[in-house]
Amino acid sequence: MKVIIHALILISVGVSAVTRADERITLDQFLNLVRNQNLNLKVKSASAEAAKENSVGLSVPPPMAAVSQIQDQNGERATGFEITQTIPFPTKLTNSHSARKFEADAEQALKKSIEIEILSEARLAYFNLWQSQERLTLLDEKKNAIKNHIKLAKAGARSDSFLKIHILKAESDLDLLDNEILNAEQEHRDRQIQLAQMINRSPNDFKAEVAEPSLSPMPNMEMLKFPTQVEVKKYQLESLRSRENEAKASWLPDFNLKYREMGGTSMMSRYSEFMVGISLPFAFFWEPNSTSSKASAEKLVGEIQLQQEKLKIESKEASLLSRLKHLKQQLDQFSNKLLPRAEKRTHLVHNLAPRDMETLQDNRETLELFPDLKLKALEVRGQYEEAVSELLKYSSEDLK
Repeated sequence: MKVIIHALILISVGVSAVTRADERITLDQFLNLVRNQNLNLKVKSASAEAAKENSVGLSVPPPMAAVSQIQDQNGERATGFEITQTIPFPTKLTNSHSARKFEADAEQALKKSIEIEILSEARLAYFNLWQSQERLTLLDEKKNAIKNHIKLAKAGARSDSFLKIHILKAESDLDLLDNEILNAEQEHRDRQIQLAQMINRSPNDFKAEVAEPSLSPMPNMEMLKFPTQVEVKKYQLESLRSRENEAKASWLPDFNLKYREMGGTSMMSRYSEFMVGISLPFAFFWEPNSTSSKASAEKLVGEIQLQQEKLKIESKEASLLSRLKHLKQQLDQFSNKLLPRAEKRTHLVHNLAPRDMETLQDNRETLELFPDLKLKALEVRGQYEEAVSELLKYSSEDLK
């Protein structure tokens, strides 16, 4: 019987371990899931594929075929057919094809830009989930510090009224901390739901725990040299230039080819007819003139938007790089100076017994300082990771 119970316990522990393993997800695993499952990426991939298919071949109107029948006064009928084909002027065809090709290139660049943006947001979302997870741990650490301090203070609070007031204040702070922990738990759940949405998973089934991600390195200048957003604007501008050339070619005529063949009757002989015609766009000169002017204005807008995009990104990059530099210095201050000193003070205060109100207050402040500093360091790192994520959106590739 003992052997069976022992086996059941081992099986239970094994199942529990599998469950926990299923709930944990690494950053690389999560990013791969985003690449493969994110619905926004799938939509953009489909749009880019549609634009690519639209750029194939020349845009020539399809031929038209017709069947005709005539009847003479004797009741005899003759049947014939007619085929018509309109051929735009070659300049219109080449410029239209060029415009569609640049539009497809712009869609491909936009797809890459959105993929980089989504992956940088996913990286930040993963960190935010770990941050909320770590914040809960640190708040529990702070709670335990206050609880231990209250126990220590109660040991000497039998007759000292000031000591009783001190304890009541600590207990009120403990209650407030419980409310803060409840808010942190809700924030943690919201971030789990955000991750589930990014990988197209039901939020009810997704309650993953995440491992601490390593500190993200700052993107190098080589990655920031060719922002994908600028590439999109360049391709869009080239497409507008081709559209402008196509519009200017609207002054040129289109060709119309027609072949007709008709059967004969006793009153009419069989015959065939071939005709070549051209359009006269200059007859209504205001239409091609308006089309050309509109295309030129749209090209000018595209040129201005390209310059705006370049300036906006350059300004944003300069601001983010400066911010990252200062945030990294703050993180170094926490890890090299502030946190080691606070930890040392905590170890020292554990070996000292408070003798009066002043030393008791020092005891509490010292015990709370270490988790408070870790919470502040966590907040600064969150700001750092957010700045890296924003900067990555302007890179030419995803940060591996």
